[in-house]
Amino acid sequence: MFTLPVDAGLRLAQLVPEDAEELFALTDANRAHLRRWLPWLDRNRVVAATEDFVTFTQREAAAGTGLHCGIFEQNILAGVCGYHRIDAQNRSGQIGYWLSAEAGGRGVMSRCVTALVSYGFAKRDLQRQVIACAEENRASAAVAERCGFRFEGVARDAEWLYDRFVSHRLYARLRTDA
Repeated sequence: MFTLPVDAGLRLAQLVPEDAEELFALTDANRAHLRRWLPWLDRNRVVAATEDFVTFTQREAAAGTGLHCGIFEQNILAGVCGYHRIDAQNRSGQIGYWLSAEAGGRGVMSRCVTALVSYGFAKRDLQRQVIACAEENRASAAVAERCGFRFEGVARDAEWLYDRFVSHRLYARLRTDA
């Protein structure tokens, strides 16, 4: 199982079936907090849906097309961070993340994304890493900016979010970026 130490007491670890109940409970407890930006919450109303998600992520990891990790702070699950998509041919990865309300505001996500980006360049030989976030999601955009990603533009109406389309701010970081 993949584990990436971030710093003292903070690590990323590939999601495994044993995480499903805790992940569902965290999602359920943060449903209102997460709903503003994540379109999949209505499809995740029972533990079985989270179990299916974890199984899917394991298939992606085995195929090398994705890597979804739990964020563990002091061994307690606080969110998810990883690659939604890894394109080996083009050596690129798209990063996604979310954090519980109580874990926010302390730099946890910025530290996790920084560690993941370093891993992606050093161990996965990626050339390009991308973060896409809703235009109004300033917290997510701030993570991208703090982690050295450059704003590249806006993808208009990129995602259906329950009752409306939202445009995405696109950020990228290249291996050659300082």
